Amino acid sequence: DNKNLDSKTFIGSTNFLLMGVDDHAFWFFQYAFSAASATIVAGTLAERCQMGAYFGYSLFLGGFVYPVIVHSVWSRHGFLSPDSSDPLWGTGMIDFAGGGVVHTTGGVTALIATIILGPRKGRFHDEEGRQLAKPKEFYGHSIALQVSFVIVSSFLLSFKC
Repeated sequence: DNKNLDSKTFIGSTNFLLMGVDDHAFWFFQYAFSAASATIVAGTLAERCQMGAYFGYSLFLGGFVYPVIVHSVWSRHGFLSPDSSDPLWGTGMIDFAGGGVVHTTGGVTALIATIILGPRKGRFHDEEGRQLAKPKEFYGHSIALQVSFVIVSSFLLSFKC
């Protein structure tokens, strides 16, 4: 239902929540890229946020931030796309194998989250800012979840999935 298919857009106007998507395998492929950008942030925020916050930012990143960036670069209607009718600076942004979009999205999000959260308080320094001789140990949020993850991962790796 786009009125002008040759116009550049900042945000896409089709295929929201799988509406009108015919190629579900391609959608799942894109989902894997989105999940990869969220895991980059997870590595940065290790031991700094709780599981609920992790799920929250993952949903926000995968549902709202990542699709806008992907549309801007990979869609022929995106303003950064080299395939648009008037590409940015005459060439647009050429992304090799998706690495630029995935890692830029994850990296910038990780940087912003790290600035918001700040250093790991109480782990390496006491309340007055003096360095501890031995870092405090942080315990996992859910032993059952960790064990089930190890079991499922081991199962998948044993079949080379």
